[in-house]
Amino acid sequence: MGLFDALKDQFLDVIEYVDDSNKLIVSKYQRESGNNELKQGSKVIVRESQSAVFLKGGQLADVLPPGTYSLTTDNFPVLSTLKAFPFLFASPVIADVYFVSTRQFVDNKWATKNPIMKRDQDFNMVRVRAFGKFAFRIADVSTFMREIFGTKGIVMTYDIVEYLSSMVTEAFSITVGESELSVLDLATEYRTLSDGIQQRLNAQAASIGVQFSDLLIEAISLPDEVEKLIDEQSGIGMAKRDMASFMQYQTARAMRDASSQEGGLAGLGAGMALGNTMVQGMEAATSPAGASKNKADQLRELKELLDEGILTQEEFDAEKKAILGKRS
Repeated sequence: MGLFDALKDQFLDVIEYVDDSNKLIVSKYQRESGNNELKQGSKVIVRESQSAVFLKGGQLADVLPPGTYSLTTDNFPVLSTLKAFPFLFASPVIADVYFVSTRQFVDNKWATKNPIMKRDQDFNMVRVRAFGKFAFRIADVSTFMREIFGTKGIVMTYDIVEYLSSMVTEAFSITVGESELSVLDLATEYRTLSDGIQQRLNAQAASIGVQFSDLLIEAISLPDEVEKLIDEQSGIGMAKRDMASFMQYQTARAMRDASSQEGGLAGLGAGMALGNTMVQGMEAATSPAGASKNKADQLRELKELLDEGILTQEEFDAEKKAILGKRS
């Protein structure tokens, strides 16, 4: 350290911190010279949504709320009575100063790293995944510094958020595991589940000085095979209610798949026409109006499809045989 730096260190300090990024939870104050000497009469400026924390040898000495302070033994009774301060600020003392942000930290992501097992009344046992966001704030600065910095040794913002995210995942797993809702009903109860998870989290997070101010579940997903089974059951239900609509849905899916294959749409025309004829035949068997339609009309429609080249001769003969084999 040069002579100028040595002289500069003898002047009173203004201890403050401005977080332009608005992303840091805890920031350590560091003098330009690199030492941590505190001088009698130095100013400490604590802005709104901040607290200043003084540590000596890892021991919590004082916490200052927002305001402007002058370092004296009068307003730092705890700090001045520590054995490490025998001169009561008559000479510089060494201590660490941290600025802790007490604002809300929003848009933090959480997600289940591994599937959660859940008993289900419809599928017996399923694996569930989920993800979402959460917001939190430091509610008790002293407790937070003792537990997170002191006991757990977590100092980086990313690590703090990661730790809280793991708490959310754990609370989600317990809440969903205890819920009697089926996986098909979970999607309609996101808000109720979120409230329950948040209450569980806050009961646990109070011990580390953190408060979860909001929690969102963005999605709960199931394994691919379960989702495929649900799709099949939905299709069966649609077919029972309205066969024509079901066939239209299936035809649209077939067109989508065929369009990605060379010559796929050309061969699709016959299938679509035959499918429509089958639907009409089924509707004729179930509706009073269709029951009056005679075999001759059905044969004429088939002959038109044959003449237009939409049906092959084999397909025409098979449909003709089926129609003539029906009873009036």
